[in-house]
Formats: sequence, C-alpha cells, structure tokens
Amino acid sequence: MKNAFFLITAMLFSFSLFQSCVKKESDATVVATAEDLAANAGFSDQIDLAANVAIEERGGGGACPIVTLEKPWGTWPNTLTIDYGTDGCAGPNGTNILKGKLIISQTADAFTKGATRTLRFENFYVDAIQVEGVQSWTNNGLNAAAQWSFTKVAKDMKVSYPDGTATSWNLTHTSTLTQGGLTLTWWDDVWSTTGTISGVNREGVSYSATTTADLVKKATCGWVSAGAIDLNVGGNTAVIDYGGGDCDNKASVTLPNGDTFTINL
Repeated sequence: MKNAFFLITAMLFSFSLFQSCVKKESDATVVATAEDLAANAGFSDQIDLAANVAIEERGGGGACPIVTLEKPWGTWPNTLTIDYGTDGCAGPNGTNILKGKLIISQTADAFTKGATRTLRFENFYVDAIQVEGVQSWTNNGLNAAAQWSFTKVAKDMKVSYPDGTATSWNLTHTSTLTQGGLTLTWWDDVWSTTGTISGVNREGVSYSATTTADLVKKATCGWVSAGAIDLNVGGNTAVIDYGGGDCDNKASVTLPNGDTFTINL
C-alpha cells in the first residue's frame, strides 16, 4: 500500500512538472510571437515611410536611391521604381541599410479618394533580412473629422532572416492620418491604425491578432508609440501594450496568467 502511495505521488509530481514545462514553453512561444509581430510591423512601417519620402523627394537628387517614373509625375496611372542598388544605402531612419527595389503602381495622387497604391518588392533587403510580398493602400476619403483614411492590405508578406528562419503574415488595417494631412511633407504625419493580422512566427506557429486600442505611429519615431493588441497563439491570448505615446523601442506583453515581459520593437 505504501509503495502504491509513493508511486501515485511520483506520477502526480511528474505530471505537475510536465505541465509546468509545457506552460513555460507555451509562454515563451507567445513572447517570441509578440516579438515577431512587432518586428514585422517595424519593417512594414519603415518601408511605407521609405516609399513616401522617396516619392516626395523624387529620390532627393542623390545617388541612392534612384527613383524613376514610367510617365511624367502627375500623370496617372503611373509606376515608380525606387532602386537602392545591390550595395544599398541608409533608409529614412538613418539606421538600416535598404537594398533592392520597391516597385509602386499608383492610380492617382495619394490624397485622392479611391486612389490605390500597390507596392511590390524585387530582391529587397533591410540590412541582411529579405522582405517579400505585396502591400496596397486605398484612399477611403475624409472621415467625419476631416481626416484622411486609408485601408491597408498586406498579402503573402514574408521576412527571411540570415539564420534560415522566416515569418509570414497577412493583414487588413485602417489607418487614419490624424496629424500632418494639411502639409506637403510626410515627416509631420501621425497615423492611427486599427485592424487584424494573421501569420506564422519564426518557430512555425500560427497566430492571429486584433488591435484593441488604436496604434499610434509618428513619422519621426521609429516605432509604434501607443496602443494595444490582443495576440492569440494556440488559444492563449496575450496583450501587447505599446505605451502611452513616448518614442521608445519598448512594449510590454502580458500573458494570460498575468505575467508581464518587456520586448524590444
């Protein structure tokens, strides 16, 4: 009888230890997914800004990037090629080196209701990280607050890292230009974004996410500085909180059990 008691106790302890290991592994997967999601958003935002600035400055007259147009500017529809070359040059944030080409098909001036912009990548890299897929913007016109609203759709997006891992995603977002809509430059813009995203993280695990508080992105800041997302990984829902507006590269991830981690964006 005593031996049976010790056997049952050992089995219960082993099961508890197994459950604890499974939980820790699950928590680590959620945090890793949050980091991948934040990195993907950073790539997308940087590429959008690079496209806007290159179009606005027509390449700035420098050697890199080289901006070419299929037709004279102001003629629509039009195709623009932003070529950073095989060696690349610094993007608008002055930190990352962009290589390859961004190819943009645009139906009308960006601030025209119904205008669409479709962006594709040709051997495009951010430093040593390859970005693939298709991003499109559609101008929804002015909202009730007289702010420009855009629908952003990303399809078959993929980021491949030098270590052989990759992450992929699709998203549908609505982005509103809350500041900067009355000026000609993109640098004073502030965007507020809501929507959904689904994808696969670098470990091959599927996830989905929905914004629960508008994501705020300033053109002058390299990261989302406010807002929140509910992230679902394997039935476990965590909250990613980007803060209250300060420009820093930090966000917090709160797991279902209440544990909180800080991640770098």
